[in-house]
Amino acid sequence: MRIFFITHTYSLGGSGGGEQFVSSFLEEMRRRKHKVFVFTPGANTFTAKEKALGLQVYHSPVFGHHAFHKFEYILMAWKAVELAKKFKPDVIHAQNDVFPAFIGGFVKDATKKPLVVAVEYLSDQAVSLNLKAVFVLNKFLLPKIKFDKIVSWSTFVVNKFFLPWGIDRKKIVLIPGAVNTKRFLVKSKPLPKLVKIGKNLIVSAKPLHSTNAAGISYIIKAMVLVKKKHPDWKYVIVGRGQSKPELEALVKKLDLQNTVIFAGFIDNSKIPSVYASAKIIAHSFAFKATTSIALIETMAASKAIVVTETGEVKPTVGDTALLAKQKNAKSIANAIEKLIENPLHPFLYKKPPRIN
Repeated sequence: MRIFFITHTYSLGGSGGGEQFVSSFLEEMRRRKHKVFVFTPGANTFTAKEKALGLQVYHSPVFGHHAFHKFEYILMAWKAVELAKKFKPDVIHAQNDVFPAFIGGFVKDATKKPLVVAVEYLSDQAVSLNLKAVFVLNKFLLPKIKFDKIVSWSTFVVNKFFLPWGIDRKKIVLIPGAVNTKRFLVKSKPLPKLVKIGKNLIVSAKPLHSTNAAGISYIIKAMVLVKKKHPDWKYVIVGRGQSKPELEALVKKLDLQNTVIFAGFIDNSKIPSVYASAKIIAHSFAFKATTSIALIETMAASKAIVVTETGEVKPTVGDTALLAKQKNAKSIANAIEKLIENPLHPFLYKKPPRIN
């Protein structure tokens, strides 16, 4: 099969959930001997991996802040049409949201091939003007695109957005998000870089962009309360992003420099070792979470989890995590302290159960 793949979260080994999905998807398509042409803005640092996988990639020129790249590359829809005509695809796959879907609509008209749109993330809770604009564009334009199928990872997105927006139920396909559990079922050694920080670690591992950073800020505030009762516990933030300076400023303001540690970027291949270094994994969402790849990974790693309840979180974790109130530092602190103070918690102080 020949697949014309359009995305603005292109990566071959990135740290974000969307990047991980795209990377895994492209590798799987090539493993199955499909021909793939990728149309994406920027992201031209994967030449060696692209060559190894046999991918054809067009990196659309972009400028300015990366948050605007998805807006810029829709102006290059004409180039996507030109490239697709030469590639002669059997199917068009638009990955992410309305932006690649919009381009995919033009490619579909030009090639007369079926268009599949896969939507990773939608939330009517936004922490920036950019995200608010993205949601509005999805709401008003996505139902107007003539796709053949639209795929969601999340029941929440289907029921909250797709159906109320008037998208034909017959065109909706639900494929729940998932991770390769084999990565986490093998015994991973704790990462030496984190072991040096201490034995009692609470960890979050996410790209530090505006949405994730807003959620993490509540865990940082929670650590003011945790520190009073359990000063030997540290909160380690793994990741990089444009919002890191804001989080660092918050840590300094709250005088938590010795309690909250920024570990910087750690390659995704070492994430199992990151989780192996932690006793508690904390997730705080500042939006209505749909399917969180990072959350599913921590479940696969058999770790004690604290997560804020919103969107599809509760159906995802069931009884495998302690739920805290969203945007509530005191509730998050209470959940963390409950795990610290409960010596019978099977994931915190005993050997995790063997999963066959």
